[in-house]
Order: sequence, then structure tokens, then C-alpha cells
Amino acid sequence: MKPLTPSRTKIWVWALVAVFLLVLVSAAGLLAWSNRGAALEAREQQVSRFVSGAEVALNRSFLSVDLLLSGTDSMLGLSSSMAEWIDASTSSQLLGFVTRGNLLVSLTALIDADGRVLASSEPAETRNALQLPAGFLQAALSPSATSLLVSAPAVSFNSTQSVLYFARPLKLANGARLVVVAEVPRSKLTAVLMQGADVSGLEVVLERSDGRALLTIPDLGDQAHLQPVMPLKEMPDSAWGVPARLSGESALVVSRPLIYQSLRISASLPEAAALADWRQERNTLVSITLAVCLMVVAAGAVVVSFFNHITAARQAMAQSKAMLDQALESMVSGFVLLDQQHRVLHWNRRFDEIFPWVAGIMAPQLPFRSVLEKTVRHHLPQASERELQQWVELRLARQRVSDGTHEQELPDGRCIQIVERPTPEGGLVITYHDVTDLRRANAEIENLAFYDPLTGLPNRRLLLDRLGQASVLAQRSGQLGALLFLDLDHFKALNDTLGHEVGDELLLQVAQRLRACVRVADTVARLGGDEFVIMLNELSTSTDEAAKLAQRIGEKVLHSLAEPYVLKGHSHQSGCSIGATLFGASLQTSTELLKQADIAMYQVKARRGNGLCFFDPRMQVAINDRAQLEADLREALAQGQFALHYQPQFTPEGCIVGAEVLLRWEHPERGMVSPAQFIAVAEESDLILGIGQWVLRTACLQLAQWQQQPHSSHLNLSVNVSARQFRQPDFVRQVTETLQETGARAHLLTLELTESLVLDNVDDAIDKMHQLRTKGVRFSVDDFGTGYSSLAYLTRLPLHQLKIDQSFVRNLGARATDDVIVQTIIGMARNLELEVIAEGVETPEQKDFLACHGCDLYQGYLLARPMPVAALDARLASEAASAA
Repeated sequence: MKPLTPSRTKIWVWALVAVFLLVLVSAAGLLAWSNRGAALEAREQQVSRFVSGAEVALNRSFLSVDLLLSGTDSMLGLSSSMAEWIDASTSSQLLGFVTRGNLLVSLTALIDADGRVLASSEPAETRNALQLPAGFLQAALSPSATSLLVSAPAVSFNSTQSVLYFARPLKLANGARLVVVAEVPRSKLTAVLMQGADVSGLEVVLERSDGRALLTIPDLGDQAHLQPVMPLKEMPDSAWGVPARLSGESALVVSRPLIYQSLRISASLPEAAALADWRQERNTLVSITLAVCLMVVAAGAVVVSFFNHITAARQAMAQSKAMLDQALESMVSGFVLLDQQHRVLHWNRRFDEIFPWVAGIMAPQLPFRSVLEKTVRHHLPQASERELQQWVELRLARQRVSDGTHEQELPDGRCIQIVERPTPEGGLVITYHDVTDLRRANAEIENLAFYDPLTGLPNRRLLLDRLGQASVLAQRSGQLGALLFLDLDHFKALNDTLGHEVGDELLLQVAQRLRACVRVADTVARLGGDEFVIMLNELSTSTDEAAKLAQRIGEKVLHSLAEPYVLKGHSHQSGCSIGATLFGASLQTSTELLKQADIAMYQVKARRGNGLCFFDPRMQVAINDRAQLEADLREALAQGQFALHYQPQFTPEGCIVGAEVLLRWEHPERGMVSPAQFIAVAEESDLILGIGQWVLRTACLQLAQWQQQPHSSHLNLSVNVSARQFRQPDFVRQVTETLQETGARAHLLTLELTESLVLDNVDDAIDKMHQLRTKGVRFSVDDFGTGYSSLAYLTRLPLHQLKIDQSFVRNLGARATDDVIVQTIIGMARNLELEVIAEGVETPEQKDFLACHGCDLYQGYLLARPMPVAALDARLASEAASAA
């Protein structure tokens, strides 16, 4: 007998394990198959009981509907009546009474041959909304229809539910045929059908003999009737292996006929659902069997693991050596391993690539001194023998210290990082990393961090650093410096017309001219875009002298930048705005100095540019006041500090027909703030949008309240719309939603637009005005005549009203030109069929003049001052009481 080797031993162990597993798996399989047969038998009995119960329930439900419909003849006396004699109201009440008595039926209706509803259990306003499936009424009226008919699934017009219609034909005394129809929601039939059923995965179908489904569970929707399920073949009432009526899966199908119109109730239980519980038992059995099998396999694995461990250890040793060699060869760094005597033990291919001049001499046990001697002769070919030996000794001394890392620059410009680490045996591991790209990248990063990539000038970061140092030095030495903030005039127009390449060329030439205007010790920086800063150091100890020198240099810059440029073949003339501030008299941060120069520069911009301006502290005060006002406005909008006053508008007879909405700000500390002080600030920021929306909404809410009072329901309100608010893309939607949410009548709202707003973009203005005009909103041109009026746009705009500006009204009778202008406006409005209102009417003479020439409405202090809504309501109530 041959001795058992490790290989043969493993074979015998696994053979015994396999025999035991085969016996165990066979026994488990037989037990699972026996349990499967029992589970199928139990499910068949459960489905049969369900179908029998569903058959009885549906027959009883259909019979109750049939009795309701067939009893309509005797209840309404139709067989002895004519269609003209039927009292719709009485018949509908009787139908409603019997319908409410049947929990299955939601609607009962009597329909003639033309489809008209003669009577219905529904309210009168919905009787004509009954929509039967196509062809169902004709089928019910046909001579062959003598019993109960059931329609295809449909959607009820009244309840939007999915329903079935049941119909029975009836005859009148003259032989005319009517149809009585009952509407039965499919959800109620589903409740009747599934009452008490608890069979997971069951598919139930109420179908015709041709397979068209009337009701499916789960619900396939109203389209189930258009896609017939498979017709039932010749088969027993109960059978396995038949395709399920809905899913088509292999299933148990149990089917029973109903007593009406060849209807059947079918229940299908897919084998997958029927065997769900059995699968859980099977899985449990499989898990137990698998666990036992795993234990047996684990026992066998323990026996053979010893042999595998020995084999794997031997293979691992061989692989480790191969992997180490491969790793050293694939390193991106050069590698050299030295022994205790600093002789070469191992090196990699990358070392030869970095130092190709030593590749021919590298060999095991080669003294590292020989490598260094070969290297130095390549590095310093002109050096003397003494200098070469000195370099080698210095390099060896550094190895003995082994300080870690140093760098060596090769003759070809490459930078090599050398890392030396001692080994536990006293040797040395040296790695050589080519860090040339890294050093170049660091230099480029540093340049990008502190210099502008386009012009090469210092950027904001470097400028702020130099400015901080210069400010401290100036304060110590007493030598004042100056900061000039430059912004090119009309640079954006150049970029937009000639392109960014031309714009960049201009910036490059500007940078060159600025460098030529200052000393070497001064700094010229680019902040970004078309903004430059010049920092002038050590101008003078005298403030006046320093300012004069700074102004002289600034004027030199202005003159230099005003010279023509040649940009990509284009001649260009440009200028700049310069803001200046001195530093060194007191310690200020770099940011504060830049801000001061920036403020001064914007003062030049406000005067149309191309100039020089020194910073004045009053500029900062004005900016701070404006910023505080803007902050207060934001808080006012959030805290509800705004209020609306209303200035009434009168007819020539003195009747109030409306009012103009005027904004007021009740500040808790400032008191009542005039709109003249804050409207301009709001329009320059986004605040005007929120304020404008608040004014519009509040005015519409007031209109809705007035609509409830007889004496104020006729009043309209005029609301001023700012240019920024009107230019919003969703302005029309905002106004429409506000009217809908508040309930205000659109024709009582007048939006006042200025001439300049309309003329800025006439097509957009006309489009928005037309959209709102179709909703009923009216428009008025505010301050008419003060702008560049155009008769052409007046004829295109859907206007309702022109408002004569108070500047013309104020001088009526005192200046003949204003008299003529007012008469012209009124005459023009009359020819265009526009209403005219005059604002600022303060004297009886002005009112008489306007009335004489046909002005329609008046507004001014002569008639009424702006007032809160409570005061206006009181006046309206008083006038209404006087009129009564």
C-alpha cells in the first residue's frame, strides 16, 4: 500500500465530506417536495371558498340593482304614460329616494332614445352631465335587449370615479322605449367582491364570456375593458397550471358563471404566490441544511488547512522576492542601497536614468566614493583635482551626518532631491527624486498668488502687503505717501464692441504707461478688470507738498493715458478717473486707504470721469449715511414701518372717484420720512422691488375692502410703478397673482408709468401693458409732458389716462407757455379718447382754467391733502350720509 502523501490525504478527506453532504441534501429535498404538495392543496381549497363567496355576493348585488331598475316602471307608471307626461321633478325625487336605499348605486337616471335625461337622482344642475360609454345606450334600446345590461368601465362626469353602468329597457304607453340607468362605482363592487378575503397575490376578474374585463383586482384602470384578458378555454371549474387571468403566469384558476349576461367571476392565484409560505419553510430547511453542510466542510477544511499553509508559505517567499525586485524597478525615484562600508548592494533602473554617466560603472560591492568621483567630474569638468576631491569629501561627510534631505542641481537644470536614511545594520538607503516640475510649479504658484497674470503687475494681495508696510514706515519716518486709484473710462464699451482680446491689449499698454510715469521705488498694481492702483512712497514730510507731488504725478498719468492707443489695428482714445488719498499722517489699514481712494475715484466718475479727486472725509460721511438709510429701509420693510396715504381725485362736480396711493415712512426715531429722501436710495438697490410689491398688495387689499361698502365700491386707486419693478420679467404675473389673492377688481386698479419708463423699451412695455389690459388693469402716464413725449408711442400704448404734471398746473395763468401746453395736452387726450387728470391743483383759478378747457379729473391741495385711509373712509361716509 502506497503511503499517504499530503495530496492523497486531502482527496480522501474531501471524498468523505462529499458522501455525507449528498445524503444530507437528498433527505432535505424529499422533505421539501412533500411540503410543497400540501401547500398547493391548502391554497386550492382557500381560493375555491373565496370564489364561491364572491359568486354569491355579486349575484346578490346585481340582483338588487336589477330590482331597482325594473321597479322604476311600476314606481313611475311608465307603461301607462307618455314621455311628455313625465314630471321630471317628481320622478327625480322618487329616483333619488330609491337610489339612496341601495348602497351600491350612486346615481339613477331615466333616459329617452335621444340620450336626454328625463329624470335623475342627481340635482337638476348636473342631470345633463351623464355621459354613457359609446354604443351602450343604443344596445339598451335595441329590440333584442330585454334584460339587465352592464356597460364597459367608464369615468363618471360627476364624481370622476371609475364606474359601471347598469341599464334596463322600458316601454311607454305608445310603445316608445326608454332606458333606466344605474351608475355603480367600481370601488363599491370591489368592496363587495373582496369582503373578508385574505389571499396574498390573488388576481380577481369580473369578465364577460369573451374575456373583456369589467373589474380587476388588482385594478388595471379603465383601459382593462379595451384589452381583453384571455378567454376561458374548455376547462374544469378549478385547475392548476393555467395562465393567470391578468398576469399570465402559471397559476390556479377557479371560475364561476354569474346569473347575468354571460358574466363570470374568475380568481387566479399564481403558483409563486401560492408557494410563498412554502418557500419560507423551504428556505429555513435549506438554511439548516446549509449550516450543517458548512460545519462538515469546515471540519474538512481544518484537516487540509495545514497542508495549504505550508504550500502557501513556500510560494509567498518566492513571490516576495519577485515583487520587491519589480517594485524597485518601477519606482519613479532613483534608489541605492549601501552596506556598512558604503559599498553598493542594490540600485534600480531609475537611478541609471537620472545619472546616466555612472550607469557603466555601477556594480555590486562598488565603493560609493567611486560613484561620487565619477559624478563630480561630470558636474565640474573644469575644476582642479583638489577641488574635485574637496567636493567628494564634503559629500561623504554629509552622508556620515545623515541629516535627511538635501537638493542637488544638475548641469542640465534639473533639481534632484536626495533623501538618505540609515538602515538598522549600519548601511544607508538613498533615494533620488526629480523635483524639477514641482519647483517650477511652486514658483509659478507664487507668481500667480502675488502678480497679475495678464500685465505682470502686483495684484491686490501683494499691494495690500506693501501698502501695510509702507504705511507703517511712513508713520515712523514722517515721509508721507499717496495712493492713486485708477479706473479706465468706458472700458466695458471697448470690450463689448471690439472684444476681450482688444481689451486685454489696452490693459497691457496702460500697465506699460503707468510704469513709465512713476519711480522704481513706487508700486503699480492691478486690482482686476480695468482698476489699477499706484502707491507713491516718501513724497514729503509736508502734507501740502505731498499732495502737490501726488497731484502732479496723477496729472502726468492722466496725460499719458489720454494719448491714442493702437489696438489690433484700431486707433483708440481713452481716459481714466483717479481717486487719491495720502497716508502716513496716522496709522490706517490698507483696506481703509483703498476704500478712501475708491470713494474719491467714484466722485470723479460722478463728474463724467477723466479727472483727479482727493479723498474728503465728508464723502465717507455721505456714504455712511446712505448705507444707514438703506439698512433702515430694509428694517422698515421687514418691521412694517411703511404706510399708505391716499390723495382723493375729484370730478368737476366735486365727487370723489378715486385716489392716488402715496407711500409714507413712519421711522421710530426719524419720525415721518419724506419719500424724496428714501425713494432714490430704494431705486438704486433691490429694495424698490420689495417696497413696490408691498404697495401694490396693500392697495389691492384696500380696494377689496372698499368693494364691501356701497359708498366706496366704485373708487379706483392709482399706484405708481418704478422702472425696476416694471422691467422685471415676471411683473405681469406678480400683478395678476396679487389681484387674484386679494380679490380686488382689476378695472379699479390704475398703474401709473412715467414717460421715460415706457420709452426705454417700448416693445416690452406695450407687451406687458396689453397682457394686463386684457385682465382689466388700466394705465396712466404720470407727469405727462415733462419728458421727451412722442405722439407715435401714445397711439400704440393701451392707455386710459394722461396726468398733467403739477409743474404745468402751478403756473397756469402766470405763464402763457404753460397755458398753451396744458390746452394742447387736453386737446390731444380728447382726440385720442383718453381721460385727463391734473395734479397739484391748489387754487380755484387753476381749477376753473382746467375745467374750462375740458379736464376730466382733479387732484391737489385745493380739494384734499393726502390722508390716512381712516380719514378718507370717514370723509366718504360723511359725503354718503349727506347725499342720503
